[in-house]
Amino acid sequence: MSATPVTAFTEVVDTVAYLVEHVEEQRWSAPTPCTDWTVRQLIDHLVAGERTFAHVMGAEAPLPALDADTAPEELKRTFRTSAATLVAAFEAPGALERTVQAPVGEVPGAVALHLQTIEHLVHGWDLARAIGQKALFDDATVERETEFARGLLARLPSGPGAPSGPGAPFAPSRTAPEDAPALDRLAALLGRDITG
Repeated sequence: MSATPVTAFTEVVDTVAYLVEHVEEQRWSAPTPCTDWTVRQLIDHLVAGERTFAHVMGAEAPLPALDADTAPEELKRTFRTSAATLVAAFEAPGALERTVQAPVGEVPGAVALHLQTIEHLVHGWDLARAIGQKALFDDATVERETEFARGLLARLPSGPGAPSGPGAPFAPSRTAPEDAPALDRLAALLGRDITG
């Protein structure tokens, strides 16, 4: 088990980076379980999120904007750079204790860290499925973030236009067998069909 939440996030990011680096040329336009995005679009989304949260967390230098025509090898390097910048921002003294203005509103830095950890876990699952790899995340980290995600979903408004509506952050939760791997249970909680 990882020593700190930032260490756990670093390990999650390293696993996703491994997956990104192993995307084969013919897979960039492949569909993903996150049905709106191809593999390329999913990685672009992760990089954009890393950059947004790095800025929110007080990273000094803004990173250059992504270009839609960025070559795959450059995008792989960009993912690593953006992820390292975000990790460094979370590691800064006092980062997790202060309140930051995240895309979801004002939250403690520790909550921003949870949000990005969950984002990388679930999209890591999406990416692994899309490219025929396994996402080897630490089960203890996955279980901890699943508990956080359950609490988050419970606080979101329900009804039309809420978490499952257009533009919502999550699809409706699905059921998963109790004996399903921890990562599959998190993916199902956040709306993924784990049977495919």
